[in-house]
Amino acid sequence: MNKLQTSRYLQTIKRKNDYAVYHSLFGNLSLLDAEGYKLLQSFNRPLTSSEVISTIPKYDPVLLIHYINNLLSRGFLTTEGADEYALIEKDYQYRKKKFHSGYLLRALQLVMTNKCNFNCDYCFVKTIYNSKERSILQYRATNMNMSFEIAKAAIEKLIKISLKNGNQELYIEFFGGEPLLNWKVIKQVLDTFRNGKTHDVTLQYSITTNGSIITAEMAEVFKKHGVTVTVSVDSFALNEKSQSTCAKGNGRVEQGLKILKEKNNWVTFNSVISKETLDSFDESILIEKAQHYNAAMVGIILDLDLAFYKNAAVMETALQKLWKTYRLGQQEGIPVVGYWHQIFQHITGKQATRLSSGYKTCPAAGCKLSIEPEGHVFICKCCSTRIGHINDIEKTLHSPLYKMYAMQAYRNAPECAGCEIEGFCSGVCMGALERKYNKIDTIENNICTIYKKITRKLIENINVHEAVTLPLAQPVEKQLL
Repeated sequence: MNKLQTSRYLQTIKRKNDYAVYHSLFGNLSLLDAEGYKLLQSFNRPLTSSEVISTIPKYDPVLLIHYINNLLSRGFLTTEGADEYALIEKDYQYRKKKFHSGYLLRALQLVMTNKCNFNCDYCFVKTIYNSKERSILQYRATNMNMSFEIAKAAIEKLIKISLKNGNQELYIEFFGGEPLLNWKVIKQVLDTFRNGKTHDVTLQYSITTNGSIITAEMAEVFKKHGVTVTVSVDSFALNEKSQSTCAKGNGRVEQGLKILKEKNNWVTFNSVISKETLDSFDESILIEKAQHYNAAMVGIILDLDLAFYKNAAVMETALQKLWKTYRLGQQEGIPVVGYWHQIFQHITGKQATRLSSGYKTCPAAGCKLSIEPEGHVFICKCCSTRIGHINDIEKTLHSPLYKMYAMQAYRNAPECAGCEIEGFCSGVCMGALERKYNKIDTIENNICTIYKKITRKLIENINVHEAVTLPLAQPVEKQLL
């Protein structure tokens, strides 16, 4: 009989009435009672199931075997000497051979325009790029507005790649700048491709907008085509009191939100906690506005400027505001999410695991392409490295630059080895890493601390009914039912 032992990747968080345990590579978070956890700890040195069962006479042996097998299937126990990293390594080698086929691609970001009717001091495009080429493109006259021809070519090429790889779903994101400044082309795309059925795929659409120029016509078209409208509302208080930060006031944003509500659109909020918004960020106002305008969820992005995280006091304030927003959202029925929350979701199994979805928390790991108005391809609007052109997509996918991003999904920086969230965190935004370090295979310790702290808080406060529970301390008659 094989000897079993606790996994070297086992993570444990003691809660008030139970133990939250999970595998730092594969997740499977479960809540164990004291008796179940004691049984698990029995395997801190290699033992057979029979050896452990013989020391616990008060429980039915059949039940104990079932319980041990459950722990084994969830990765908390492993056979002595087993290579737990082998599954990841196997998948890593598969990706290495196949990534150039485009099988990872699930999303297409269309930068409809690099123009914006706002002039926010803290806009990421003003601080994140480190390449001269990227900076030039951002402001080049010929790269301001995407034509329908470029948009159409990009969508058709991605559909072709998707179908070739057996994927019949594609997510299309309209981005900017302020994408609604190129409304004519957006509408033309939606009217041409619709839900994708004529192209043998299912197309899902979203748009990220400041909401200030939304009209009734736009809202009706969004409703017709099922477009998720993400409205950037970094801070209602900031926008209300500062005309210099944003060229247009918050009144127009709220007018847009009112129109979307009237047309019964699917709306989400997108808010940034940054050095510019930290002081004015008010979670009560944000959640109140989300309720008022029927927002389905609130996304919180942490500042992409890594200098933001140098000050420990600032970090703690940001963490507190993030947590307060999350808890208030829970109370009021408004989900509060973000990349920081996806780590928790992966660990709990609330969404597809990294191995099946193709990435951890960042789709820039090969799963998305961002197309500039002229057709230049980047992995994301936040990243500085141009990887090709949409007119030569095959060459782009075979490029060493695309490979660099695509392989990042499985192996972060060497410093990540042994981290409690190793299997689920992509690190900070790759664009931010490029900006500071001119590479993506590194980490930013300060933001790592934030991610680990918020993940721990989420696990500590998870409700019993939201997680898999593995109780052992029950009367025998109940155990056998």
